[in-house]
Amino acid sequence: MKDQPGSLIVLEGTDGSGKSTQFELLKQRLNDLGHHVEYISFPQYDEESSVFVRKYLNGEFGSSKDVGPYTASMFYALDRYFAVDKIRKWLAEDKVILVDRYTGSNMAHQGTFFDNAEERRGFFLWLDQIEFEMLKIPRPDISIVLRVPANVASENISKRGEERDILESSNGHLNRSIEVYDNLCDLFPKDFKRIDCVRNGQMLEREKVNDLVWQSIEPLLPNAPGKKKDTNQDEAELESYVTNLDRNIYAVKSKLASQTIAAAMARLSRKYDDLRNILKDEFVGKDGNDQKLLKKIISEYGDDSVQQLAGQHIVVENASNLLTKKLEKGRLGAYLEQSTRYIYYDKKDREGRYKYYTPSNFDTEVADRYQKSMDYIFDQYSHVVHRLTDYIRSNTHKNPADDENSWRAATKALACDMARPMLPVSSKSTVGMYLSGQSLEHLVIKLLADETSEARQAGKDILEESRKVIPVFLERADKPGRGADTTEYLSRTKAQTESVVKEQVKSQFSVDMKLVNLADYWPKNELDIIADICFEFSSLSLSEIKSDIEKMPVEKKREIILKYIGQRTNRRQKPGRALEKIHYSWDILCDYGIFRDLARHRIVDNMDWQELSPRFGYSIPDVIEEAGLADHFISCFDESLSLYNFLEKRNFKQESQYATLLGHRMRWKVTFNAREAFHILELRTSPQGHPGYRKLAQEIHKKIAEIHPVIASSMKFVNHDNEQVLGRIEAEKRARTSSK
Repeated sequence: MKDQPGSLIVLEGTDGSGKSTQFELLKQRLNDLGHHVEYISFPQYDEESSVFVRKYLNGEFGSSKDVGPYTASMFYALDRYFAVDKIRKWLAEDKVILVDRYTGSNMAHQGTFFDNAEERRGFFLWLDQIEFEMLKIPRPDISIVLRVPANVASENISKRGEERDILESSNGHLNRSIEVYDNLCDLFPKDFKRIDCVRNGQMLEREKVNDLVWQSIEPLLPNAPGKKKDTNQDEAELESYVTNLDRNIYAVKSKLASQTIAAAMARLSRKYDDLRNILKDEFVGKDGNDQKLLKKIISEYGDDSVQQLAGQHIVVENASNLLTKKLEKGRLGAYLEQSTRYIYYDKKDREGRYKYYTPSNFDTEVADRYQKSMDYIFDQYSHVVHRLTDYIRSNTHKNPADDENSWRAATKALACDMARPMLPVSSKSTVGMYLSGQSLEHLVIKLLADETSEARQAGKDILEESRKVIPVFLERADKPGRGADTTEYLSRTKAQTESVVKEQVKSQFSVDMKLVNLADYWPKNELDIIADICFEFSSLSLSEIKSDIEKMPVEKKREIILKYIGQRTNRRQKPGRALEKIHYSWDILCDYGIFRDLARHRIVDNMDWQELSPRFGYSIPDVIEEAGLADHFISCFDESLSLYNFLEKRNFKQESQYATLLGHRMRWKVTFNAREAFHILELRTSPQGHPGYRKLAQEIHKKIAEIHPVIASSMKFVNHDNEQVLGRIEAEKRARTSSK
């Protein structure tokens, strides 16, 4: 591993800000702590590097207006360029380089020529490119901007009695340069840290200012001599945290907590160094235990993006099927849910109760009625699922090539599939989740704003348990002014929107009972994505490419799409991202069981669903009729309707959803792009899929074929064969073979 490089610390500020005083105090403090310190000021005012700067400041090229910001900036940039070798040498020697004025001064003073923040931003980016990319001038670890109001700065300058140069010749320039420094700090907070030296109209004591400066730079400093640990011992311990010590690519082992890794990465964003050095010097031996250190680094050197670097596994046991969808609605998470397809759902808990959720806000009378209805529904489900398993096994031919265990698993899965509609939405399940700190915070905020007490309690519990592991990433989740305000905002806006919608949109039973409606799609012509396909292979703008392909024959356009999609040999080979330009928006009517399977697809937009109710009806699977179990099946839906109406009359509108069954139809909407359509439709029409969602996915594919035939025909792994009764058996056989 390479030695830890030094640190490049810059002090910025207008004249009269106390910068020179703080520069000297920092020099003394760093020396007292044993750091190897080098100092440099810009302009350097030597014969070689600063000749143009000196002539400019002496007015030899005319006024600053005559010269202009770009030319003047080059004078200062060249002055820094002459110091590059010296600065790089010091950094390699693990020294602290303290700099009085750097690129920030150039930006601030020349930025006064521009009238608005947007023009200045363009100038800042230009100068950044010139100095750090073209001239390869080292980028500072941090630039501290000492801010003093213009009137105080002017008074301090007058007290010194110094003559002002061409830039500082007027208070107007002083005012504007302070304004530009503010712009810099607002636009680039990771590069420029503003410290207000005047509070409540009074200049802070210089020692107080120095403490504030020190708090900002201390985490960026290399270890002082005499304080370093034994290198061999550190590296031996570090080997247990990362997969290698000397290659450019390495993995971080699970021994390190995710919040520690994220903190180290946040630290890295402000320090020119190898992450392994940062782990060794600041985190090894403190993994997850030094909460003060983690909090300081994450809050001072990170932002929302750092929350994406730490993840947490969360398990929610005994969640109703209503809650599971609320948990899984987030796009940027990973979810796994207990299946209703492979296990019988009639097992009871230690208290002898079926696995269903009972809302905590029911009074005794309502709770008793609810429990009786749920017990009846589960009794009927238990009777049907076991009888149906026997019926399917008795009436399904077993292929001699199929092993007994695979055949029994497949027949059980089919029976569970067909009986699943009888299960109530109150049925409990377990959801496993892996979420980044940011996604976890968003989930908690949304749950706390939910209308159901189950979701709100889940939000509180998830926050409480997660804070035991990654507390520094969840500090804001329920704080006033942050997460608490967002929770209130979500709750308020939903209520207000619902109120105005109910006033303007008539509430009545829908007569549109189509399984799938293609509500909208764009572009209307699938050939309109040709320009997007061509873009990465061209140097032209998108509009220029579109102009060129207007003359292209239709056959050639189709050929381009087909070549772009290519010869796919399995469904996991997805076409390129140009297909994300095409979007399909769907209005879907299906049973809740199908919805719960399809709603877990992450790369979708605009997904929402209506409150659950029995009003859209249900269907009876043919095999239920054939097995003579229809009466038991229907009785569950009758009981569900009765309980739903009872709860509604008792003003338990939200809770009445628990009374609906997985077989009740519900309406939901979703938008996804053509590339995601390949994934969804080819996966969900595979023979081992649930018959319900297979039918829905097949219908979606047919509708795409009507409008975009080239795209639809390229989905070659969409399966429209519905004859395989035991489609799951091949998957079971593969699973058993691989486990041997």
